Amino acid sequence: MTLPKEMLNFIAALIEKSVGIQYAEENYYQLEKRVVEVSVALGMQNPEALFHSLREGRDQKALSAVLDAATNNETSFFRDISMFDAFASDLLGNPDFLGNKQDYVRVWSAAGSTGQEAYSLAMLLRQWQLQKPNRNYEILVTDYSERVLKQARDGRYSELEVHRGLTDEQLKKCFEKDPGDAKVWTIRPELKRQMNFRQVNLLEDWSGLGSFHVIFCRNVLIYQNVENKKKVISRLYNSIQPGGYLVLGAAETLIGLAENFEIRRLGRAVYYQKVAKI
Repeated sequence: MTLPKEMLNFIAALIEKSVGIQYAEENYYQLEKRVVEVSVALGMQNPEALFHSLREGRDQKALSAVLDAATNNETSFFRDISMFDAFASDLLGNPDFLGNKQDYVRVWSAAGSTGQEAYSLAMLLRQWQLQKPNRNYEILVTDYSERVLKQARDGRYSELEVHRGLTDEQLKKCFEKDPGDAKVWTIRPELKRQMNFRQVNLLEDWSGLGSFHVIFCRNVLIYQNVENKKKVISRLYNSIQPGGYLVLGAAETLIGLAENFEIRRLGRAVYYQKVAKI
């Protein structure tokens, strides 16, 4: 590590305060790498110049670039396939899932990154819709990073990206070659038609988003401190319709963080169902 520890301490604290992501000291090498990359991308003389700009608090572009670089955007189509199998068979395939309203599903892909999770859900919901034409759905895709949201909104993916999780049949059915670049695949318009994209910081107020039958918020809480975890979970609870579901990452749990969800084991997947507050 070549940058002063005091500098990295300040930037780590700024990141945690702004978006909740924690950098332990043993991961400062990752933080240092990202700080250097941001300073180069912004055309600054050196990382120290970036630090001084952040400390002065007047350069919103520098702050946004650092927060963007701090996020982990690792994702793929149908990542952890058991979650999607359960969504398709145990939820969409269950006539009791929506109660009396069996024709409309609203899903939120929170911290949706570059969109692979949301488009995986769209493929399943589109198939569900085609089985009965009166069915409808909406998928909200949010992320703090406008950079990754742009890719999600555009629905454009490289050869490497589409071959991470998609079968050849899914690729041919749901994507088309980009007319301007033979190495890029674009999601078909009919899959984007019922999707909305918004920049959202999960530590800030999102009450205007409405309520959802299912919220996918995977591999987000793992980077937060306990206080922020509880805050986000409480807000997620309020955004889920009665009897709706929350989906977390495989390494995440609500144990010790919330009491108003019941564990539902759907096939090999774990879903958390909203119950009335005690």
